[in-house]
Amino acid sequence: MSKKVFISHSSKDHKVAMAVCTALESRGHSCWMSSRDIMPGENFQGSIVRAIREAGVMVLVFSSNANNSDEIKKEMALASQSRKTVIPVRAEDVTPSEDFTYELATRQWIDMFIDWEVAIEKLSRQVDTWIPRGENARTESSPPPLAKNQPQPAASNSGLLVAGLAVLLLIGGAVAFWLSRQPAPAVASAPPTAVAPQLQAAAPAPAPQDSARLESELWDSVKTSNNPAVVQSYLEKFPNGTFAAVAKARLEELNRPVRTVRVQPSFSCAAAVNRVERAICADPGLSALDAQTAALYKRAAANVTDEGPLASEQSAFVIRRNRCTDAGCIHQSYVERRDEIARWLDTESR
Repeated sequence: MSKKVFISHSSKDHKVAMAVCTALESRGHSCWMSSRDIMPGENFQGSIVRAIREAGVMVLVFSSNANNSDEIKKEMALASQSRKTVIPVRAEDVTPSEDFTYELATRQWIDMFIDWEVAIEKLSRQVDTWIPRGENARTESSPPPLAKNQPQPAASNSGLLVAGLAVLLLIGGAVAFWLSRQPAPAVASAPPTAVAPQLQAAAPAPAPQDSARLESELWDSVKTSNNPAVVQSYLEKFPNGTFAAVAKARLEELNRPVRTVRVQPSFSCAAAVNRVERAICADPGLSALDAQTAALYKRAAANVTDEGPLASEQSAFVIRRNRCTDAGCIHQSYVERRDEIARWLDTESR
C-alpha cells in the first residue's frame, strides 16, 4: 500500500490546502486531509495521529492562520516524534512565529504565492524523493495457452471436408458463368457533391480539459490575500479566466501605496554603530532575520544551565558578521548562527 501525503493546514485555509491537494493528486500523489478524510463519527485526534504515523511525508501549508494555530504545532510535534519529513509551503509572505522558528529554521521553504505552477512542480518533485510514484500502466494479461491435450480433428473427417470444398467450387463457377452472360445494369452515378449521411455528421469536438474546478479553487485561495503577487499568480495562470476582471481590480487596489509595518531588528537602529548594523536596518529581510535569530538565542539561553559558552559563541558571531562587506555575507552569517543555536536547543532537549 503506497504511503500518502499528510497535508497539515489551518481550517481557515481549507481552500488553499484543497488546491494543493488537488494539484498533487493530479500528479499521482495520494493525499490525506483531516477536513476531507475524517468521516462523521470518527475520533478526530486519533485519526490524525494514525494518518501522520502512516504518511510518507508531511506538507505544511503555512500562513498567518497556521502561524497562530495550536493544532498545527501539535501536528508538527507528532511529525517530529514519528521522524517524518516536513515540506513547508507558504501560502502568504508571513514570517514564522518563535514557536515555528525552531521547527522550521533549517528547512527549505516553497513560496506558493510567487508562481503557483512552478511551486507545485517543485513540491511534487520534493514529494517524489520521499514517496516515489509507481507505474500506473498495467500490462494486459496474455491469452490463455491452448490446452496440451486438445483433441485434433479425426483423419476420417478430412475426406468430407475436401469433398465439400469441391462442390462449393463447382457451384461458384456456375454462378459466375451465369452472371457473365447477363447485361450489366446501368448504375446512376451519384452527384459529385453527394455525401453519405454518416459522413455529413460533424466529427465530435474534443472534450475540453476540466480546468473550471481548478480555476475556481485557485481563485478562492487567492481572492482574500493582501499580497499582490498571490493575486497575480491567478492572472498568470488564467489571463482570460472567469474571475480575471475581478482579479485585475483587486490587484489595482493592492498596488496602491499603503503604510507597511516592518519587523525591527533586535538592536536600536538609531544607535547603529557600524556599517553592517546600518545595512541591517536598511534591509527589511535582514532586520527580520536578526529579530528571529535573537528570539532563537533567547530561547536557547533560557534552556541552558551555563550561558557562558553560548554567550561566547554569540560574541564570535557578531565579530564574524561585522566583517561582512555585502548583504549576502550578512545573510549567510545569520543562517550559520541559527544552525549553531539550533544545535544547543537539540542538545538540551535530549
